[in-house]
Amino acid sequence: MNSRERLLTALQHREPDRVPIDLGGTDVTSICKGAYIDLMRYLGRDPGEIVLVNIVEQLPALDEAFLDEVIRADTRQVRERGGSRWDLRMEDEGDYWSYVNEWQIRLRMPKKGGHYFDLVEFPIKEPTREALEAFPWPDPSDPARWEGLEEEARRLYETTSYALVVGCVFGGGVFEFPQYLRGMEAFLTDLLAYPEFADELMERITEVLIEAYSRMLEKVGQYVQVVSVCDDLATQLGPMISPELYRKRIKPRQRRLIEAIKARTNAYVLYHGCGATRAFLPDLIEIGVDIFNPVQVSAKGLGDTADLKRTFGRDLTFWGGVCDTQNVLPFGTPEQVREETRRRLDDLMPGGGFVAAPIHNIQDGVPPENIMAMYETIHEYGVY
Repeated sequence: MNSRERLLTALQHREPDRVPIDLGGTDVTSICKGAYIDLMRYLGRDPGEIVLVNIVEQLPALDEAFLDEVIRADTRQVRERGGSRWDLRMEDEGDYWSYVNEWQIRLRMPKKGGHYFDLVEFPIKEPTREALEAFPWPDPSDPARWEGLEEEARRLYETTSYALVVGCVFGGGVFEFPQYLRGMEAFLTDLLAYPEFADELMERITEVLIEAYSRMLEKVGQYVQVVSVCDDLATQLGPMISPELYRKRIKPRQRRLIEAIKARTNAYVLYHGCGATRAFLPDLIEIGVDIFNPVQVSAKGLGDTADLKRTFGRDLTFWGGVCDTQNVLPFGTPEQVREETRRRLDDLMPGGGFVAAPIHNIQDGVPPENIMAMYETIHEYGVY
């Protein structure tokens, strides 16, 4: 099987020749800059000039030979471009670098010991309609945002056998993005204290996302196999909001977004949601989600991956979940990494419906020997 056939077979809940492998196919299944440089040097490979493809999370473009020869990755990402109204202008704030993105959100990273940019200033200060009207919303129809995207997707589709993934547009979702614009505490308060404002904010974001995905899929929908959406709903210990509030206020808008995506492509929809998301999995299945990521096994309710597979494995493909990324991968021994990885493979591989990938991005400081122990175990035991 080639990579595209392998992934599609797994997504159809059939067993391919081996488990599909992803590294860097999304911005939530990659490796941070420092960890990548350490790994390449450990392998005796030249990391070359580091080009960041995601500034916030400090994700580098990954070497093609490394992906093919070391990781045996089956996926490649097709990336959206930035809008023409915004140029990155990095500012020197003494101990920090900062910039303002096209949503007018300020992000900041320490110069010393910083691993990624944090959101520190939120542009919509008041929960009022006037604030929404005054906000300079990004234009999802801006041709510059999609320039060259169709040509890149067609080239990869026609000249390689990789499985192609596109999204998440703007890097957030119906519930997550309002927190970027208002701040988490403010928006969670808005949901209950200013419900009309919160609903209008979510509605505007939903419309922007639908338009953006629609424009993007006009360009690449015929070439890609997976479209990703991102919308965190939970902390590590449980939901951020009650499932009842989710079903009343957020779920209908997520459904509209997924329906709009599926109206424009035959690709599968991957939903990325960190944390203890088990309570929402039946809802995600109901609104058309095909793939769930990252399967954060250290979060409440997701640690028993065998039960997760039994309960939801007929309806969802699990993408991720291959090794506890908070405890075992960074702090365990290589042997502990191998044991953990083999256990997750045993739980999640049967019957297809599984893509082996990191649980979110591999972080700086993870020992390269542990990263290789994870992938070597996938290569050895991920065969059907």
